[in-house]
Amino acid sequence: MTTQTKTFGFVILHYLAEEMTRQCVDTLLERFGEAAPAIVIVDNASPDGSGGRLREFYASRPSVKVLLQKENLGFARGNNAGYAYLRERGDCDFIIVMNNDVLIRDAAFLERTAALYGQTHFAVCGPDIVNPATLRHQNPCYKGSKATEGFTLSELKALQARYRRDYAHPLLRQWKWRVKRRFFPFLIRRRTEEAASCQDFPAASAIREGVVLHGACYIFSRDFIQARPLCFNPGTFLYFEEDILHFECRRDELKMIYAPMLRVEHLEDVSTNAAHRTSLERTRMKLRASLDSMEVLIKLLEN
Repeated sequence: MTTQTKTFGFVILHYLAEEMTRQCVDTLLERFGEAAPAIVIVDNASPDGSGGRLREFYASRPSVKVLLQKENLGFARGNNAGYAYLRERGDCDFIIVMNNDVLIRDAAFLERTAALYGQTHFAVCGPDIVNPATLRHQNPCYKGSKATEGFTLSELKALQARYRRDYAHPLLRQWKWRVKRRFFPFLIRRRTEEAASCQDFPAASAIREGVVLHGACYIFSRDFIQARPLCFNPGTFLYFEEDILHFECRRDELKMIYAPMLRVEHLEDVSTNAAHRTSLERTRMKLRASLDSMEVLIKLLEN
């Protein structure tokens, strides 16, 4: 099973970080050549006009489409717009939804994906996601039983109560983090692995099924595309999309796998940092959006 018999589409969500989006898209064009798969950039109503500039910049590249949204739809609905656009074309065997701060450097990535589907028939696949700054591997999202079970209702409600306290006192939350980082650095996850090239990474024997997958990059196969008109629950703006998608895939018996032989780099939080200049602004935004998303997941778990 090769890329000649499979059609790929990419969805890249853009907000403000224009150079990062260009690097992401240009890397795809360079790796996969003139026969590059369809690439849809969804501009989430960037107030700096960067969406329009991207449309103009890629006007000569027929494989790149820029969708300009009238308002900031957030992560889930913004990605849904690009996913729905590709799905309605009806010719995608795989739709890869990834952040604009994700880079695919492996020229064989699509070939590996097609071969992996032939072996596993996954609905959703998560690659090895590596932060090059910390060398931390971000998939699967959790360790132990939580990796496959996700949050219990009681765990989620306890976390919600903590986030509410932090939202009411964001400066106290920041102070606690600084103290922890200064005096108790061993409590913060340290980097444990050295960077390795895709060719040197462990073989397919390390595939894990049914785990919660990090939201920076998802590969949706035709099994998923045919089953779902939207890739994410539209009830959220930011955060907990991974947990909600995991719950819905378990509920609907859609196969999720983690595949370490597929690797991407995640530069992390570029758009969030561009939109919110101060750390306090970022903290409050993350807490508020997380609380709203928790409500969506709590309702799913309760029902």
